[in-house]
Amino acid sequence: MRLFIALKTNLDKGKIFSYEKSLMHTVSGVKWVEKENLHLTLKFLGETSMETKEDVSFYLSKIAETTSHFSFQYSGIDAFPDIRRARVIFVSVRNGKKIVSLMERVDDLFGPLGFKKEKSYIPHLTLGRVKNGYVDLKRFNLPQFKSEDVEATGILLVKSTLTKNGPIYQHIAEFDFG
Repeated sequence: MRLFIALKTNLDKGKIFSYEKSLMHTVSGVKWVEKENLHLTLKFLGETSMETKEDVSFYLSKIAETTSHFSFQYSGIDAFPDIRRARVIFVSVRNGKKIVSLMERVDDLFGPLGFKKEKSYIPHLTLGRVKNGYVDLKRFNLPQFKSEDVEATGILLVKSTLTKNGPIYQHIAEFDFG
């Protein structure tokens, strides 16, 4: 099964999606993320056996037990590799040090399970991926994004099933912070 680890939050997906919808009218040639699929990924695992999934769940429960709730803010639009050559359009995170620390803990524990460490990590919430080439977002008068506090409350283990209509995400395990 194809898995990833996401941060469980009290994010108001409706507000983020309304912002995304305004971008849809401004920027074309982008495969936009569906409202129900909005999330902040901590680590993409890819194809994972049932046995490894059980090990992953065990380690995630241990990480969650020793992690307290924390807050951060979404701060505005950005892109990978950069705003002038956008291939991935996302909402950036302000005060994301605890998210990065959490990701590093996941990376350290999952190395022995055969998962590669991330070279770098920039916490973000993906809104869309450019279908062909890139987009210069500086050309557009992008709507203003109002930053709000978001509380991180746990970790989600998510199964991703790819279909011709886009991915289907299913939460297969949930670990609340201690």
